[in-house]
Amino acid sequence: MSFERQIHIPASFVAIYTPSGRVRPEASRLWLEERYELCEDLSQLLANQVKDKVWQMGITESDALERVEHGLEHVDLELSDSECQWVMTRTKEVLALGSR
Repeated sequence: MSFERQIHIPASFVAIYTPSGRVRPEASRLWLEERYELCEDLSQLLANQVKDKVWQMGITESDALERVEHGLEHVDLELSDSECQWVMTRTKEVLALGSR
């Protein structure tokens, strides 16, 4: 049986769902893929929002990241604290990649 969706899920994301002392995550592969796609898409969106805020408001990227992170708390996506942390870390990575 071939698996049509072969999404690479970074180890940093899988670690969110892997209990200490275990090697494998508790969640199913399909569920992990869906959560990862949601968080990755959100990271890309937030990176764009940060860029827009910097340009529109004339603030620093750091200030814009702080505002976006505060707003993330009010998004109704039922993200865990660990997922929110991962999203913000990934958003910073996306911004750093874009500035190269």
